Amino acid sequence: MSKLPARAGWHWVKQGFAVFRKQPGALMAILFSCMFVSLLSSILPLVGVLLPALLAPLFSVALLQGCADIDSGKRALPNLLLAGFRSAQRNQLLKLGVVYAVVLQLALIVLHLLGADAISQINESPGKLDPGLLDSMRGAVFASTLIYMGGWMLTCLAAPLIFWQKMALGKALFFSVMTVLREFKAFATMMVSLYLICQLLGVIPLLLFGSPQLAFAAVFSIILMLVVVMHCSLYAGYRQLFGAPSDAPTTVDLDKP
Repeated sequence: MSKLPARAGWHWVKQGFAVFRKQPGALMAILFSCMFVSLLSSILPLVGVLLPALLAPLFSVALLQGCADIDSGKRALPNLLLAGFRSAQRNQLLKLGVVYAVVLQLALIVLHLLGADAISQINESPGKLDPGLLDSMRGAVFASTLIYMGGWMLTCLAAPLIFWQKMALGKALFFSVMTVLREFKAFATMMVSLYLICQLLGVIPLLLFGSPQLAFAAVFSIILMLVVVMHCSLYAGYRQLFGAPSDAPTTVDLDKP
């Protein structure tokens, strides 16, 4: 198969919005269910810090299965939260969660190494931050974010490959990394497009609302919506690259530019 052009990533985003518009409430309900379980798991002693990252692949397949159900003309229900937990591939998905946790820890280590001085000053004197340290903190945050988002992008296809193609973790990671590298222009375009949309939509509440609290609530809502749209776009990309899941015949034309 020939490489996809960069504009394919933008087409995935448009197709992701098309899926989202069909059942926005249902998809947001699945996201809120995932967030609730993640919040509950985070309060557990000792393991609570890592559990959200470990469970992330199971939450991801819940949203992706919701997209597949919508694509096949079904209703996406909140009980899809349990799709990954009930799957025979549950252990493989949890192992993928370990990979996510390792990437997250690596990103946090880089953040603390590069921004140690700024973090220390913030803790000691929150209102008095040296401009030079602030610049170093920005660099640390950028490097940390780049590591985390780069790791996520390279492994973003692993969860659906494990869940739908019944692949083992190693094989799913191999195909995910190789596919993303092969179609890097399309995936980079998808991520940049979603980032720019987030920045654009995030400015609107700041201009419309005089209250910082209302503006923050609106921006947070936009971010949550785009998390769902990102999964819808990922579903569109997965379907073009690997075909629709066997139990999800197509009703939304995701091949149309």
